Amino acid sequence: MGLATYDDLKAAVADWLDREDLAGRTGDFITLAEARLNRLMGFSALTARAELEAAPGQAELAGPEDLRDVLALRRPDGTARSHRLQGGRIQLVPPPEAPERLVLDYRARPRLSETAPTNAVLAEHPDLYLFGALTEAAPFLRDGEMLAVFAARLDAALTEARMREARLNAPAARRPDPALAPESRP
Repeated sequence: MGLATYDDLKAAVADWLDREDLAGRTGDFITLAEARLNRLMGFSALTARAELEAAPGQAELAGPEDLRDVLALRRPDGTARSHRLQGGRIQLVPPPEAPERLVLDYRARPRLSETAPTNAVLAEHPDLYLFGALTEAAPFLRDGEMLAVFAARLDAALTEARMREARLNAPAARRPDPALAPESRP
């Protein structure tokens, strides 16, 4: 079975649990796993950009629905814009004196649902979702052995995903251009 969509994931969780009576709860287990992943992940696949408009005197802007952390808020010319993030709302400090267009770079909060059936985390790391949901199911089932097994699998998947992310974000090794090397002198 593939794990490309929210429905695929719900079916896989139900299959792994091998309990037909829990089919209605798989969405809850996925939501709980997602909450945990949101606290633990900082993957570049979760970065997003939005354009915002602020009216004169407007001190607060609604952030995008999936806003987790602000990475940068700047004007179109690239200059930084002072702000604070409070409760999913972006407070502009000071409020603009004239209309202002802003570019928000932010870390998104992944959320799967019937209307958002996939995201970058599910596409790149379906095991995080699967083992996360199974880890959340274990206490509900009062199954300590299951919890230990799936928590270990989740930890391993998180470690591997973080290592991959570190490799992807590492600066490329600099290699000297032989044509620019100084000539050797006898």
